[in-house]
Amino acid sequence: MTNLRSTTMDCVFCRIVKGEEPAYVVYEDNDVIAILDKYPINRGHTLVMPKRHYRDITEAPGDELCRVINVTKLIAMAMIKALGTPGVRIIQNNGADAGQVIFHIHFHVIPMTGRMTGRHYLTEEEGREVSMALSRAIKELLNDVG
Repeated sequence: MTNLRSTTMDCVFCRIVKGEEPAYVVYEDNDVIAILDKYPINRGHTLVMPKRHYRDITEAPGDELCRVINVTKLIAMAMIKALGTPGVRIIQNNGADAGQVIFHIHFHVIPMTGRMTGRHYLTEEEGREVSMALSRAIKELLNDVG
């Protein structure tokens, strides 16, 4: 059994949720947050996660997973709208052997253009530009629904 307190204190995503670490937030509500990946595979690579700490998909309650999936879909739609990407790859890793690096469940939403540019450090300019474009597209999509 893991010690939830020490796990969440050591978790970079939990620190981002608390505002203790900087991040480019493209979406946030009471339960879910979406941030740009600090080392994106492609321009716009976004991470979507529940605000509450769960190590992986096996620990997360179904109702919270549904909210995360709904936001993941919204982010994918925003990428198509704002970035003009013809495809979106969605990845979720569970456990170190599966490639999970940060042990707080999260979904990678990666805009795809037929090629991957490879991981790079997210610059301040790219972070501002992409987060503003995605946030704007998300607001437009939510307004279209509501």
